Amino acid sequence: MPFEHPTAKKELVEDLKAIISLSDGKLAELHRHLTEAKGFLAPKALLATIQTVAKDQNVGKAMQRVLRNIGPSQVERVITFLDEWRNEKDFPFDQAQLERLKRILKKLILPYPSLARFQKAERLAKITGQQLETVELICDLRPIFDESRKNVEGMMPYTRLHIVATGEDGLPKPFEAELTHQQVIDLAEKAEKAKNKLETLRQSIKSWLPGGLPDLPLTRIPRKESSDV
Repeated sequence: MPFEHPTAKKELVEDLKAIISLSDGKLAELHRHLTEAKGFLAPKALLATIQTVAKDQNVGKAMQRVLRNIGPSQVERVITFLDEWRNEKDFPFDQAQLERLKRILKKLILPYPSLARFQKAERLAKITGQQLETVELICDLRPIFDESRKNVEGMMPYTRLHIVATGEDGLPKPFEAELTHQQVIDLAEKAEKAKNKLETLRQSIKSWLPGGLPDLPLTRIPRKESSDV
């Protein structure tokens, strides 16, 4: 996390101001809940776990961002950043608050297994291939003209497959291909088979490893209507 960037610096300060209000007892209780959490601690589950202790929604979301954005290996870096910043006029904490923040960060930012599992799943989802942004099947007609180009002698239906994926550089990479009628049928059949396989795999995971399916865009069942044209 680039703490030196003005926007990141401001967001970090707001989050630290929020979590400093939690008592030692609440922090110990939260540490216990996070340690005992099972499965994959996705953002929603993480926030729900935090809010069992921090009832204030703003404090809960601030704690969620801190746990998501600052890993155990970054705690010392954050503390060093705060120590170097405290001699400047715009430093937002007094000495007592700074010392308390240091204690909070050291006690709270730890390698919780359920959070580490989810972060590992997130990384795996990103490195397994280019992320798909959109898929469109565009159906249209092409006119067939006579030699004079004044009369339409026929019409030819066609389907264009338009795909946009996110490249390694983070930029969209479009791809298009013309599909025959048979290829459209084959694609639909393969998609249906893939749906059946995915459902079988999901049920197998639930049976073999209860709680072993991370809640990620890669695994989540979306609820949206088709955007095919």
